[in-house]
Amino acid sequence: MRMKFVDTFEKHQREPYKSADAYAKERRLELGAGLLPTKKIYLDTKYWLLLRDAKLGRARDEKQVQMLALAERVSSSGRYIFPICEDIFVEVLKQTDPDTLRSTVVLIDSFSKGVSLLSGEERIRLEMFHFLETCLGSSVFCLQELVWTKVAYNLGYSSPYHDKFPKHTNTLIQKAFFDQMWSASLMDIVETMSRNGAPNFPPIRGYSERLNAGKFAHMHQNNTFNEMFLSEIAGMVDSYKADFKDLFAYKFEKQYGCPPNPDELEQSESGQLFANMIYNLFKLNKVKQELPSFRIHAGLHAAVRWDKKQKYQDNDMHDFRHATAALGYCDYFFTEKRLCHLVTQALLKYDKLFNCKTLWRVDDAVECLRTIES
Repeated sequence: MRMKFVDTFEKHQREPYKSADAYAKERRLELGAGLLPTKKIYLDTKYWLLLRDAKLGRARDEKQVQMLALAERVSSSGRYIFPICEDIFVEVLKQTDPDTLRSTVVLIDSFSKGVSLLSGEERIRLEMFHFLETCLGSSVFCLQELVWTKVAYNLGYSSPYHDKFPKHTNTLIQKAFFDQMWSASLMDIVETMSRNGAPNFPPIRGYSERLNAGKFAHMHQNNTFNEMFLSEIAGMVDSYKADFKDLFAYKFEKQYGCPPNPDELEQSESGQLFANMIYNLFKLNKVKQELPSFRIHAGLHAAVRWDKKQKYQDNDMHDFRHATAALGYCDYFFTEKRLCHLVTQALLKYDKLFNCKTLWRVDDAVECLRTIES
């Protein structure tokens, strides 16, 4: 089945004053505002596959069947939604059997209502910008209104452009293209990709081995868990210094109407200073739920490094990004046993900090859904 054509060219011809970026932001804010009263239930890939098996009559026990029936009723109530993120998209596409892939995608479309979190990198940059604006006393939207998009954009935002067209024509095409993709279901995306050659997402081999080698080589450098956590924060903020500098360049241009001098910007230490500020705020325990992606990602790495018996596993990077997406922006998180234990252990207690009920047993998920329904 071909994707339904959405024709909004005439609409955008009547609004030539609005840029493509401004229009996309407007639609995202509209989506985010509409989702504010909605509770979010984040399923990691394991749970999507369990529901799919129940839908296909392949459930291993009656609890899976009950979970599917409850999830269908909760989803249809309109008060709950099951959003995805880019890692669900990538992991689901690794299925090689077309029937199971199709069944999984149909479920995701039904339960997610086409809603996804922004990509991890976009969320981190958004959190940094939001934090900076808050520190400066600016009036900003809450993060819960800003982090949502549609499934077609969960790997990032892109827009067509051709240098042979005048600016107004490019803008018209970009806004109409956005509307087309905004209305697309995950099935539309998967079928379009299948017709045009689906991308290959090869596993990153040797990554867990490198992390484990680094863990055991440096395991004596930190005397407390908090020191371990802060060393992870230091590594994260250091890797985003260029992004911090870009933030200040953006603020300068907004303030003065022109970009900063490139040479002066290059020589400035704004990125390093902001990185130092964030590190010291974490060190002084002044950051709580702000910058959730920094805290969750750093905390999970620190927890694995701190436990001498624990080793990084091949799927940890996907799992950590699932946790970052779910804990930071959702109300419920159904996940794997190991990740659940990492998140809820006494060293982190991220389920409590971010008020996100985190479960791994199917029995507990069924009871949770039953409580939600009632």
